[in-house]
Amino acid sequence: MKPTYTDKFGSFFGRINSNGNVDVLHVEDGEAARRLDASVYPVDSEFSARYEHADGIELSVVDAEKLGIGIEY
Repeated sequence: MKPTYTDKFGSFFGRINSNGNVDVLHVEDGEAARRLDASVYPVDSEFSARYEHADGIELSVVDAEKLGIGIEY
């Protein structure tokens, strides 16, 4: 896997979902990331990843790659 993204909320990696986007997950336990310290907007959200996303964060592949999130295909 590629390098992971790390910020004050933890270390993260991504996994491609059935929509072709990236579900962002915690490295430690595989749980969905609900918040990132990054100025990026999850797919179909008007709120940045800096806000709590109860259903987890889904990013476009382009946004995930810009952050340096390692993606499992």
